[in-house]
Amino acid sequence: MIPLTRALAERRHALIALSREQRAALTAALQPAARGLGMLDRVLAAVQARPFVISLAAAALVVLGPRRMLPWVLRIAPIVTLLRRL
Repeated sequence: MIPLTRALAERRHALIALSREQRAALTAALQPAARGLGMLDRVLAAVQARPFVISLAAAALVVLGPRRMLPWVLRIAPIVTLLRRL
């Protein structure tokens, strides 16, 4: 029974080491995607925090269309940025 227990313990330690190596490789491989996912998370948090404003913007986009709305957005964006800093 003891030799079997030792063999299982050795196998367990080997699997844990393999798991650590795979986890490190996966973390390194996904590092570039983490930045994009962080940005997506911030955008989703902003949408969830302000659903009414997002709904108004979507309605304006549908009613006015992207070509008419772009000049307005370019005019309003600096004002909104300035007001957020105050």
